[in-house]
Amino acid sequence: MKKVLGIILLLTCIDLCHAAPQLVYYGDTLEWNTDWVKKQCGTLDISKNIIEVSGIACSRVTPGYIWMQSDETVKYIIATDEKGAERACKVKFTKSIRWDWEDMSGGVYNDTNYLFIGAFGDNEETDGNYSVVYFPEPAIDPVNAPEITVTPQQIKYVYPDGKNHNNEAIMYDNREQMIYIITKVYYNVCQVFSLPFRLDYGDETQTLTYVCDLGVKSDLGYSETNKPFQGFHLVTGADISPDGKYILIKNHNNIVAKYCWVLLWERQEGESVAQTLTRERHPQPLKCYNVTEWQGEAICWLDSTTFYTTSDADDGNPPIYKYTKKSSQSVEAVPSHSTPKAELIMRDNVIYVRAKDRLYTMDGRVVKE
Repeated sequence: MKKVLGIILLLTCIDLCHAAPQLVYYGDTLEWNTDWVKKQCGTLDISKNIIEVSGIACSRVTPGYIWMQSDETVKYIIATDEKGAERACKVKFTKSIRWDWEDMSGGVYNDTNYLFIGAFGDNEETDGNYSVVYFPEPAIDPVNAPEITVTPQQIKYVYPDGKNHNNEAIMYDNREQMIYIITKVYYNVCQVFSLPFRLDYGDETQTLTYVCDLGVKSDLGYSETNKPFQGFHLVTGADISPDGKYILIKNHNNIVAKYCWVLLWERQEGESVAQTLTRERHPQPLKCYNVTEWQGEAICWLDSTTFYTTSDADDGNPPIYKYTKKSSQSVEAVPSHSTPKAELIMRDNVIYVRAKDRLYTMDGRVVKE
């Protein structure tokens, strides 16, 4: 009898692992978004790169490359193209900085492109030594400069409730020039906090500002008496598109139900990130994203029509996935990684790409000047 019950339980778990959950956001059932398509564009060769990728960011200085960081013992970042086979650049740091990196993001401030690394992992919530590491994004030249060194800065911070929190997601908004940090919580609600980005914080510890709860519920294992999925738990990655139009937040699977999802918010004109995350028009889970990524922790926008995800290497070399909006059509593509230099430019609160003396919109169209 025990054997039969065990088989039934196993089959039930398998069914849960593959069945798309019903997601509820502040009491409303979410509609699945089918506007995006997914394909595997590459495979990360960990023998030449890094393992357990927990954060990625598309290069804005040298388009065509993706920056990657690990939360293992590798205290440097790398860049590869979307195929992931060869390492194009390795960046080391001139000074020791807080370890347990969990996510990274890119953004523009005062016409300079920066990379941000969230040095804030704290699974046991006992550390309390949290910071955002940042530095101007270096150019990538795999032939003449395959290995470079940068001097990082860091912003130390605490939470407004005075408590320790585990974190695995950071995103930067070019419109507001604001850093957003999202806590990672098991079986409960994750929270969003903000911090304006400035260059003059120095060694002074900053206090984050509470933004909102992520009130997503799942019907997987959910009941009124036992609520293991009572919030958008296990958030492991997030990013805001360079033009500020879209917000992506993802979680990863867990022991109870091996299902993970990516939520997409479309930001309205004039809205802050806080207003977008809390208004009545709710996010949409992306139908094209599924559980092919075991412990998927990394996500980043290329532009408002394309983003990437990848995961750690527990099962070998992890795939790199590319997601494209079905309706996107580029009049002229932004130059590839053969471009010697490109950068993000902000004009009238709109983000453009400057490359080869031409100006492009974030979806790849040439702007007439």
